[in-house]
Amino acid sequence: MDSCDPFKWHQEIEKIIGCIDSDDLPRQLIASISCIVPFDMAAVFINRGRSSPLCIYDTFPTPKAKSGINNYVSSTYVLNPFYQAHLVWIDPGVYRIGDLAPDDFFNTDLHKTFQVTTSDTEEIGFLTEDWPKGLEELDIAIPLGNSTTAEIDIFHAVDKGGFDDTHIANLELNLPIFCGAMQKYWSLKQHETHAQPVDSRIDELFECFGKPTLSDREQEVIQYVLKGHSSESIGYNLDISLTTVKTHRKRAYAKLEISSQSELLSLFLQSIETTQSEFRPATYPIP
Repeated sequence: MDSCDPFKWHQEIEKIIGCIDSDDLPRQLIASISCIVPFDMAAVFINRGRSSPLCIYDTFPTPKAKSGINNYVSSTYVLNPFYQAHLVWIDPGVYRIGDLAPDDFFNTDLHKTFQVTTSDTEEIGFLTEDWPKGLEELDIAIPLGNSTTAEIDIFHAVDKGGFDDTHIANLELNLPIFCGAMQKYWSLKQHETHAQPVDSRIDELFECFGKPTLSDREQEVIQYVLKGHSSESIGYNLDISLTTVKTHRKRAYAKLEISSQSELLSLFLQSIETTQSEFRPATYPIP
C-alpha cells in the first residue's frame, strides 16, 4: 500500500462494512480509497440501463465544479467512454478512462458547443462545460445487475503526477471489497430511487439521430462515428467492408448536408440543444 499501512486499511474495511446499509456508504468508500490511492476529487455514479447517470456522491469542491456534474448527467454522458462501455457490458475492474475510449476517439474534432469544450490536454479530448480541468481519471466499474453499473471515479491532477500502475494495483487488490459493499448497498437502497424520474430521452435522441433522413445502416455508421470509432473499427463492429463503411458515411454526410466529422458532432449537439427546452433533466443539487 502506498499511503496506508495494513492495520489502518483493516480499520477502513471495518468502517465500510459498518455502513453497508447506510446512505453514508458512498462517502465512506471514497474516504477509504483515499487511504490507498492519492486523489484530488471523486464522484460515484449509478448508470441505469440507457438512462442518464445518477450521481449519488461527490467531493467536487466548488459550485462551478458541481455544475459540471449537472451538465454531464443532463447530456454529455452520451459521448462518455465509460457510459458507452456500460451499455454493452463492462467487467468489474479498474480502468483508465482513455483505455475505454474507441480507437479514433482522440482524433474527434469536438466543437465548442453545448457544454463541450475541446481540450488537447484532457484524456478523452474534450471537457464537459464547468468540469474541472487538468485531471487524470481512474474508473472503478461494479456491475449491480439489471443493466445497472456503479461507477466510482477518482481524479488526480496531471501536474501532480496523475496515477501510476501501483495505484491501479492497489485498487484492483481491493476490488472484491468495493464490489461486495456496493452491490449489497444497492440491493438495499435501489428502491429509494424509483420515485425519481428516469429520463433516457437524451440517449434516445442519440439513437434516433438522423431519422428519417438516413437509412438504418447509415444511422448505425453515424452513431459509431459520433462515439469516436475509425472506419476500420466501424467495419469490424458491423461486419462490413471498409469500402462499404466509407460509402455509407459519404451518403450520410450528403443527406445531412455536412462534409466533416466536426460538422457531424456540431449538428448532433445542436439537435440536443434544440430539444433541451422540452426536457427536464435530472440535476445534482448544489449546496
